[in-house]
Amino acid sequence: MRRDPNLVSVIIPCYNHGMYIHEAIDSILNQTYQNFEIIIVDDGSDDEKTRTVLKEIDTRNTRVYYKENGDVASARNYGIKRSKGEYILTLDSDDKFAPTFIEKALHALDSQPETGMVTCYVKRFGDNEVSTNQFTGGDVADFLVKNNAVSCLLFRYECWIDAGGYDEGIPGYEDWEFAINVTKQGWTVYSIPEYLFYYRQTKGSMYDRVYHKRPEIIKYMVQKHRDLFKEYTEHVIYTKEKEIKELKETVELFKNSAAVKIGSFLLAPLRWFKSPKKHTKNNPEDFKPAHQKSAKSDVTSNPIPVPEHQAV
Repeated sequence: MRRDPNLVSVIIPCYNHGMYIHEAIDSILNQTYQNFEIIIVDDGSDDEKTRTVLKEIDTRNTRVYYKENGDVASARNYGIKRSKGEYILTLDSDDKFAPTFIEKALHALDSQPETGMVTCYVKRFGDNEVSTNQFTGGDVADFLVKNNAVSCLLFRYECWIDAGGYDEGIPGYEDWEFAINVTKQGWTVYSIPEYLFYYRQTKGSMYDRVYHKRPEIIKYMVQKHRDLFKEYTEHVIYTKEKEIKELKETVELFKNSAAVKIGSFLLAPLRWFKSPKKHTKNNPEDFKPAHQKSAKSDVTSNPIPVPEHQAV
């Protein structure tokens, strides 16, 4: 099928996130670039409210598909196969893009033929906490060390073909493995140095659920791309060691910071109050008046000197 060269196909997998889906959709409707289609894939939601919300969606250029649960990689592949655009934008149903992201990402692709995917800086929100991540993009060597792109990003449909789609067998971090597959083909990833993506932090999120599987997932990726990791072994180990060194230096700076020293100073009286209690337990005789001390205590505290010729 011939694809529309100017159309952006937005793929939104949804699993029981009906409460957030309209915020995700609105972030696309408010884009400065308006030539898009929205494909929502209900990935086997078992929440009745989510099902109701999805059935009532009547947004322009939007289609909703239903499938059995197969996780994010499966839902994305399902949606992309039914898309029409030359460009693919992935978006999770509880996250949002800033209004200018698509316009700026397309400009980067148009001006950089070697760039296959475009990411950006990320602001995390929710659970009364706000934090940021500055993803830097790069080539295949950069992605073997860590994921240098956010999971939701814009890429050429050709990249999806080159990578063979998202790996539906990996037990997590499918977006990281997909980036390795794309850059493995010679594409690079460009990062817009602006906070244009908003990631919602919620308890029980996909990231939290798969984090404990990280060692097994890394092992899976190394085995799948064994030749690639073998080629870049020195680079991966060296970069990891630099990260460890920088982390240790950060910890040392924190330990020696004025805040920590002031905190230790303020806590010092508490440690002093704890000390007599511990001492009383171990040496109760030391805290009795002199006339109440036992003979044993006197012997222990002031032993009678032993002549040198009798000492053993």
